[in-house]
Amino acid sequence: MPTNIVAVYGTLREGLENHELLAECKRIGLGWLTGFRMHNLGDFPGITSTHDESGRIRVEWYDVSDEILAALDQLEGYDPEAPESSLYIRKRVFSPYGRGWIYVYNKSLDHAPYMEAGDWERYSRTATFHQGTQSA
Repeated sequence: MPTNIVAVYGTLREGLENHELLAECKRIGLGWLTGFRMHNLGDFPGITSTHDESGRIRVEWYDVSDEILAALDQLEGYDPEAPESSLYIRKRVFSPYGRGWIYVYNKSLDHAPYMEAGDWERYSRTATFHQGTQSA
């Protein structure tokens, strides 16, 4: 069965709201990926390529089937037949495990705050903690 290496950095990470899509897939690694900047879009992040080694994001690497890759395309609003109108574009990236894929945001980030830490899971835990303490 053909497999694909995919880097996830937002709501698909373990413990977050869309991870169930990857629950049966093998996580093959966790690390930092340089050359990308993360922006806060509210309920999820978007990343852009820096085209150099500046910027970094925290990613989990998964080995997924073609079927799961197609489901990820749908979740991310990526249409291989019309990438220019897609919310995200699936791009090739090099990983410690071979050539992989990552979803790069394909719309304007003019009003989306830059997240220097580059770690959505950590941000989500902190945001949830602060929301819980404010509502008590």
